[in-house]
Amino acid sequence: MAALFFIVALIIAVGAGSPIAASILGHGPNDPFPYAVNPNLKPVGPMSRIPALSEVKITSDEQVGLPKPPKGTPTTLLVLGADGSLGRDELLRLLYGGRVTLEVALLGALLSIMVGVLLGAAAGYFGGWTDAIISRVVDFVMSFPLLLFLLMLGRVLTGHLDTVTLGGVFNQGVLMLILLIAAFTWFYPARIVRSEMLSLKRREFVDAAEMVGASDRRILVRHLTPHVVPALIAYGTVLVSTNVMLEAGLSFLNVGVKLPTASWGSMLTATWGSLLQQNSYSPLSFTIWPTLVPSLAIFLTALAFNLLGEGFRSASDPEGTR
Repeated sequence: MAALFFIVALIIAVGAGSPIAASILGHGPNDPFPYAVNPNLKPVGPMSRIPALSEVKITSDEQVGLPKPPKGTPTTLLVLGADGSLGRDELLRLLYGGRVTLEVALLGALLSIMVGVLLGAAAGYFGGWTDAIISRVVDFVMSFPLLLFLLMLGRVLTGHLDTVTLGGVFNQGVLMLILLIAAFTWFYPARIVRSEMLSLKRREFVDAAEMVGASDRRILVRHLTPHVVPALIAYGTVLVSTNVMLEAGLSFLNVGVKLPTASWGSMLTATWGSLLQQNSYSPLSFTIWPTLVPSLAIFLTALAFNLLGEGFRSASDPEGTR
């Protein structure tokens, strides 16, 4: 229940809470603040109030540091500090980035389960050559190293699919991540559904439905599929947790959501760089907050979805927990 309340609160925070927070603070997640970093490009920490200036004019090439802001310049509050050398609001980027990360995780899991249910149900119920073909496809896809293949496909599709936003519904790169993740995670729910169908299609209620003339489609939709829903929901929560971490991993491989759009993975990438373009560590500019905040968000979200899945499995199958 605690995990469920956390997930509901998280969805509300990144959904309705992000524009409300931006309205209250008076700036957006991509607004830079030069006064949020010191001359060594070290970002300010939590609860810092800085001049609300996005641009500063340098009057001399020999000038060291930023000039004092003009009198009467309004200030703005950075609740969690700044995210890096650009001085953007860490809290707003965390909220807006959480929206993007959850879109990728939830929709990727939903699409994966939909494809898995269709193929797994067909393989388990009809059997024969249908089962043989689908099972071989599953074995073939599972043989690929996931991250390596996603990296290769992401490179090929970059510049084509990553710019598709469906009329602004998604940010750039989000739809590509959803399709890529679903394309290489559907085989797990397919195997779950196939094994359940192989067991259920021999039950008496299926024989009774066939005797009264029920079609294969009706038997699958009305009689068999409801029996696999609890197992799919339990697995779906685990898959969402995996997708949250997978989005962060793909960001380090320079595949997925492109800056300045925030996601939890791209926030970490902005701090440490990608696999091919790493940011060097400097004790003068390093601060723990741009790393700690998104890492903690990823950890807590993945943990909550895992605990929710375990709780749902225990509730739906109490005998299996004994």
